[in-house]
Amino acid sequence: MVYFSVFEVSHLSNTKMRTNKIIFLNIFMVLLIGCKKASNAQNRDLLDTVKTKKIEMPETNYLESLQYKSFVVSCGGGCAMTYIANNVEKENSVFKVKFTVEMYTNEQLSDTYNETYLFFYDQSPKINKIILKGTKNNALETLPNGARRSFIEFSENLIKASSSDNKNKSEENKFIVAKIPKKVNLPFSFYEYFNDDYSESKYPNYELKPLLIEFLKNNSYDAETYKGFVIRSDENFLYLVISILRGDSEYFVLVTTKNNVIIDYKEIGLIGDENPVTFKILPSFIIEEYHGNGPNLKAFEKFKINEEGKIVKE
Repeated sequence: MVYFSVFEVSHLSNTKMRTNKIIFLNIFMVLLIGCKKASNAQNRDLLDTVKTKKIEMPETNYLESLQYKSFVVSCGGGCAMTYIANNVEKENSVFKVKFTVEMYTNEQLSDTYNETYLFFYDQSPKINKIILKGTKNNALETLPNGARRSFIEFSENLIKASSSDNKNKSEENKFIVAKIPKKVNLPFSFYEYFNDDYSESKYPNYELKPLLIEFLKNNSYDAETYKGFVIRSDENFLYLVISILRGDSEYFVLVTTKNNVIIDYKEIGLIGDENPVTFKILPSFIIEEYHGNGPNLKAFEKFKINEEGKIVKE
């Protein structure tokens, strides 16, 4: 049997403790280094994720925000063009608008094509120039007064669509119960309306508000039933054909308004007696009146709605 002295035992014990301490420190260092590596790897992964992740910004749908998407331009001689916006893009202070253009000649659709215009604004923001893409033509300088005014009104509507302060805050009209009414496609012919069996899907109509009913009553059009057809609805103008049912007679009265103020009115049709008076409203806002109800009738009188919304003799 081997014996150790107290000093030898103490020495052996101390040696063993130092050895355990060294082993523990080595294990701790290995674990610490491993944790740092794992942590660094996680940090690198996080940084890579931040660097590579695409930050998605909400896009404004200017076409959807646009309250009035179309306007009509008269080109004279029985010619009218309807510009319908079908795509709107914005870069800085420039809007690029793609239109489908429907051309009508003598009331018939004669051509359809696309045109793209660039709308440039200054810091006001006010329209500065309107350029037909692919040319240097500035519509503000080359178009006739009526067409130029239509483009300017559209440009004002366009800039409002891009303003978060004004979006969906346009002033509600005072005349019909509808926020964004659907328009009757022009030409609007009573003969076609009659043949279509007064189709409400093709000829949408709206309830009148008290202000307009009171106006009609004050002008001798008291009745049991009123309904309004919209033929123009844009930022400034609202043109309505009002059906007024009184007894066996139905009157049709054209009413023009601008900025919620009535500009003019005129009776354009009367149905219910032996000599009905019917009408047709062309895309150029020329109104033809006929004796009788049939196709290819000769107009006995013609009127037009001018640029101010007044109804004048053609």
